[in-house]
Amino acid sequence: MKVVAINIQPGYSLEVWRRFWRSTGAGDVLWAQDARGEAAQRYRLLALGTEVVVDRQGRIAFRSDGPSGHEKLRSEIEKVL
Repeated sequence: MKVVAINIQPGYSLEVWRRFWRSTGAGDVLWAQDARGEAAQRYRLLALGTEVVVDRQGRIAFRSDGPSGHEKLRSEIEKVL
C-alpha cells in the first residue's frame, strides 16, 4: 500500500505542504506535485483534505471531500487490500 499526498496548488511548494502535514501530527507519506493537473482531473481532487482510495486496478474505491475519520478510512483501505 502507498499513501501519496498530491499537491494540486501550483502556487505552493511541496515544502509548504510538508510543513503543514507534519504540523497536524500526521505520519510521513510519499509527496507528489501535480504540475499539469492530471491527478486532480483523474481523481477529481478539488480541496485540501480530499481522501481517495484507489484499488489495484486504478479505480476509485472510496472518496471523501474532507476528513472521513481514522476508522472509516481504515475500513475502506482494508476493503481494497
